[in-house]
Amino acid sequence: MGLFDTRRRPSRALVQRAVRPSSPLRRSLLDPFVVMFAASVPSSSVAPARARSPVGISDRRARMDNDNARTARPTPTPASRRVARISAHHRAEASRLDVDGVPAAPEPARRAILGGVAATVGAWSLPAIAEEAGVDAPAAPAVPAKGAILVTGANSGVGLSAAKQLAARGETVVLACRTEAKGEDARAAILEKVPDASLLVLKGAGLEMTDLRQVSDYCKAFLDSGIPLDTLILNAGIMAVPLGRTAQGHEMHFGVNHLAHFLVQDSLRGAMRDRAAARGVPGRVVACSSIANMLPGALDVDDLDWRARESRYEKWSAYAASKAENVLLTDEMARTENSQTLVANSFHPGIVTTNLVRYILPELTAEKRDPEAERATPQGRAMSKMGIRDADEGAKTHVWLATSADAGRVSGRFFVDPGLEYPGGATREQLVRAQDWFLVSPTDPLARQLHLPDKFFEWRTEENARKLWMRSAEMTDAFKAA
Repeated sequence: MGLFDTRRRPSRALVQRAVRPSSPLRRSLLDPFVVMFAASVPSSSVAPARARSPVGISDRRARMDNDNARTARPTPTPASRRVARISAHHRAEASRLDVDGVPAAPEPARRAILGGVAATVGAWSLPAIAEEAGVDAPAAPAVPAKGAILVTGANSGVGLSAAKQLAARGETVVLACRTEAKGEDARAAILEKVPDASLLVLKGAGLEMTDLRQVSDYCKAFLDSGIPLDTLILNAGIMAVPLGRTAQGHEMHFGVNHLAHFLVQDSLRGAMRDRAAARGVPGRVVACSSIANMLPGALDVDDLDWRARESRYEKWSAYAASKAENVLLTDEMARTENSQTLVANSFHPGIVTTNLVRYILPELTAEKRDPEAERATPQGRAMSKMGIRDADEGAKTHVWLATSADAGRVSGRFFVDPGLEYPGGATREQLVRAQDWFLVSPTDPLARQLHLPDKFFEWRTEENARKLWMRSAEMTDAFKAA
């Protein structure tokens, strides 16, 4: 297989193309990958990749030199890079400038292969055609009209359902899972329901959220692939697990639900921003939160890793805090990014019986249920009225935020159903219709006198969002892929 595979038949033109044989090194390195890639690329390519040199670090240094020359800004010294990146995020004029230093080069062999394939064949088409074949190279569009949607945790639960529904709408979906094998399993499952789905799985790369180094490697592989990215859905997560720590020592809920996703968006946001600016359509970042974020006193931005409170660790508070952090992440992004190039929103998918509940109600995990069959039973209808959703129902807001034209015009919002912002004046009728009848409406009796539901969101402040962003940047700076 090539770098990724869509399981579609290639066009005849793709199979006929080859690299110029003038360079023996280039030919020996790339020919096998051209053949494998041509067998996997869909006949209707979405976009050509930007070329990346076989040696990734030299490509990045050249690009940084050019950027510095244009902006007349000297490259920060190593000691000042972290401070420069964090402060630049909060300066309106500099929020879109890359002031990071060049990261250490990964394994030469991996970068040579990935960079060579992307530079020669592109992620979506083969623009280089051998002169000997006598075939003229088609003019590649400078700005591809449509890119991909990347979904983290796309192998189960609402992530899998969201990927399936997006693919059914004709979207190209990148299945970002813990391992390549889980991604392939997810692709097979979706293809059973949507035979013509356009699904991408990065070869040899897994998004293991408990280790920032592996998250970084996945982001580097994605950037190397050249896949044009329009929407990033931060969906993967854990819920109410016992006290545990990630490879870097972070509390598990904070590390997986927030910090790993912070690193993903921080590594890919620049490429999304550049693409959005070029094509005139804003990119989208969508974060899956939960109404559990309303749990009073759960968030403590001065003790994100539960070190000071370890003896009093409470798994539900840790989960609730991480879901509040998802909202603060998109709030801060909305505050600092130009909404003409990037919008960011968060949402509550509903009370969904997916694999997240395996520590609480193991009999209700998605692996043990058939949502479609269950929905038709009296018990299934009763659960629906109670506000308990299956994975397909829970994914509807994922899909709306990723594809709706209306969702592309708002930023910094928290939704509990497609188009229904919360608190945001949601009426009792709207909440009942959305199966969120248990939420307090600002129109409920005494709600105004008791300052509800705003009181549940007292943690949602600009100060908390800024502090969380800066501390997250400090924790992930060494791992950022760019």
